[in-house]
Amino acid sequence: MKLRPHTLWRVPVYCIAAGIVTHFLTIFLGRWFFVVSSTGADGMLHVSLDPIRSSIFQWILFLALLLLGGLWAFRSMTRWEIALSAAIAAALYLAVTLAELCLPAFPGSLSLLLAPLTSWTAALSSLLLRLTDHLFLSVLLPDFLPFLFILFGKGSVAPVQAPVAG
Repeated sequence: MKLRPHTLWRVPVYCIAAGIVTHFLTIFLGRWFFVVSSTGADGMLHVSLDPIRSSIFQWILFLALLLLGGLWAFRSMTRWEIALSAAIAAALYLAVTLAELCLPAFPGSLSLLLAPLTSWTAALSSLLLRLTDHLFLSVLLPDFLPFLFILFGKGSVAPVQAPVAG
């Protein structure tokens, strides 16, 4: 089994791009789907978020990006290559999450800058928090989501054969 080193960057870059896309889609399109505004009896505007519609929106984005990555971005990679590349992405996510959780002096402004990078994992994180009510488990398990791309990998790379003349 031969590893193609030039493929190791694909999953981390895709995950970061997926996080940024999810972040901006949630900001710019989310208001049309899950923001509820109403005028109260006193004439004040009340704005709130519908948690059900927000969760549906997050899960649709997550599944779309998972399928897009698996069926398009990583279709030429083997399961082994995806696993190694996903391990790099998961290690980066895990390092950031552990730093945010364990370092009391971790700057909040840096957390705000890093938040869009993990935005595509928010659906699983909020589901786990609702189900378990355990913060550490709910923020650490989504760091391993890049390993889901292994399901879309090839068993092996077919060798390139020279065309036969005549």
